[in-house]
Amino acid sequence: MSAFLGPIHYWLYNKIQLQQDIVDEIYTLGEQYSLSLKNTCDTTYGVFENKPLEEMIDHGNIHGWLQERVSQVEYKYAYCVTNLLKKDPTSFDALRSILYMKGKEVGMTLQGTANTIAEIYKAVSDNLLDGMPCDRANSILAQDEDSIQWKRNVCVHESYWKAVGGNIDNYYVLRDGWLEGLAETFGLDYQRIDPVTYSLRKGEAA
Repeated sequence: MSAFLGPIHYWLYNKIQLQQDIVDEIYTLGEQYSLSLKNTCDTTYGVFENKPLEEMIDHGNIHGWLQERVSQVEYKYAYCVTNLLKKDPTSFDALRSILYMKGKEVGMTLQGTANTIAEIYKAVSDNLLDGMPCDRANSILAQDEDSIQWKRNVCVHESYWKAVGGNIDNYYVLRDGWLEGLAETFGLDYQRIDPVTYSLRKGEAA
């Protein structure tokens, strides 16, 4: 990454903020189960200061600062989901609903501006945190006017889940919920074809 702030840095920081927003909702859900998730996360992983990037970033270590913030929010997400499920496994439906609604919210904001499969897939890349850009976590396998298929090249999340004693499968089921919410707003069918391959395609009514 460049030593100067550029669009890619703001793009990544926005995705960090979006995942922190999901974590904040899980904090609230945790309160219903008498869990102080926020206090534990802030103490263990650090407080997230939701300020403009240029006001906070270490300009002498842009890449390192962003990597630290990626790790911070990844740990918090994994910790919150894992400990909420330990407290009450039935809370999974509420967690999935949070992710589903977040996907729908993104879809609603893009109505009228994302009109092609490629533009809708871009929303996936622009909103879901998949490590640093250099990780190249995903790549497109096939694409036409009616569908797009992509694969996960590497899992950049599992180490965080292992560190908190969590199950990485939970991450991907929740991610499916987000993608289903996004797809629904555009009348698309979302499918996880196999553990690392995914597709969005126009449905019969689309």
